[in-house]
Amino acid sequence: MNEEEEYTINTWSYLSLCAEPTICEGLRFAKDLIVANLLLRFIIQSISLPHNVRHSISMAIGTFLLYYSIGPAAMWTVGLTAGSYIFMLFLSFITKRLRGLFLSVMVIAFLLLCEIYIVNPKMWQQIRGMQMVAAMKIISVAIELDRDLFKQMLNPVEFGGYILCPANCILGPWISFHMYSTYLEVKFLNKRWFKIILLNLLLAMCFLVLSNCIVPWYIDDDISKWLVAYRDAQAFRMSHYFVSSMSIVSMISAGFGLTNDCHSDLQVTNPFFIELPRSLVQVVIYWNMPMHQWLKKYVFKTCQVYGQFTAILATYAVSSFLHGLNFQFSAVLLSIGTFSYVEYNLRFKVACALEVCCLANPCIKQCEHRYKKNSSLAVFLNTLFSLITIIHLAYLGVMFEASFTVQESGYSYHHTISKWENLNYFSHGFTLFMYIIYVMM
Repeated sequence: MNEEEEYTINTWSYLSLCAEPTICEGLRFAKDLIVANLLLRFIIQSISLPHNVRHSISMAIGTFLLYYSIGPAAMWTVGLTAGSYIFMLFLSFITKRLRGLFLSVMVIAFLLLCEIYIVNPKMWQQIRGMQMVAAMKIISVAIELDRDLFKQMLNPVEFGGYILCPANCILGPWISFHMYSTYLEVKFLNKRWFKIILLNLLLAMCFLVLSNCIVPWYIDDDISKWLVAYRDAQAFRMSHYFVSSMSIVSMISAGFGLTNDCHSDLQVTNPFFIELPRSLVQVVIYWNMPMHQWLKKYVFKTCQVYGQFTAILATYAVSSFLHGLNFQFSAVLLSIGTFSYVEYNLRFKVACALEVCCLANPCIKQCEHRYKKNSSLAVFLNTLFSLITIIHLAYLGVMFEASFTVQESGYSYHHTISKWENLNYFSHGFTLFMYIIYVMM
């Protein structure tokens, strides 16, 4: 046996040894989500139930799923739900216009207090995502109440069923109360429904294997530090695609996101526009589309009356607080906000000066630029900015350590700084350079 054959055998042996337990673990996690949500759908499908009973079943199954998944820690999400409703009810007797503001402050303050003083770090890492999804739902209900989008105050069962719905209480994604209520009313039974579940489950398993087995394997540790950074960042992105795909599996299992002809219109992320990005602005949009819509609808537009810059700053601040008082998340989100803001404005100036289609977002078909998107100049500039964005993604994603022990206890200040220091703070320095060019133009 020659060296090439031996290398091929060793490669397949490694991949099979890694992939099999990875897929088994992924399917074990998926099983709980699918069973709970199929139960919800079959009950709704087979029995004609009053409005409040459907919400009660959603709340009961969701609470059980939380407890089964994370044990007694589920009480933090249940407690946040109950406390928020009581506070919202209290605010309704005092004011009809500031419930969104007061409840947002209360919920975010509660999350920060839990992270800093109350919940131990390991448990908080376990429930952080669930608390964030619950907080987004609570804030959206309060703001929509202020905007008179409800005929009357939600009763406790409706509110609890929405916040604790098994379709998205574990992994998300966020959906509005009106969308949740609509899907809870829909009845269907179609073979295509099961095919959509299986296809999304298969996609999720592919991303999981890529994240755990293939991406960490195809680039060695002893080569360029930038290629290693790209590898680590890509492994993290693949794990994000896995979580996003699993959230779709959970939603579709409950019948959410489907039309009566079993056509799925639900999308959480778009890997194509992230792995081959046009701009950081596009990455921000397609990384988590429901959360982007939530921030735009409830934070950006609310703060826009105070100016564009204030609205952008508030949007990234709220996003950072929802992710927790964590230096790593805050540093990454603030950096993304700064990088994308500079890139957006620089590309706008370049597009105006050279009359070329190179804006952060694709031009409309009838744009007035002299050099259209297929021209050599436009292709060159857009490719250049795409390469810069890929470098930024490697730089920003490198500190999301794949190690379980680091994830379990949380990322420290020194961990983040050391990762960026190893890359000579390149992206921050390059963004400063781009800003100087933008000012000088």
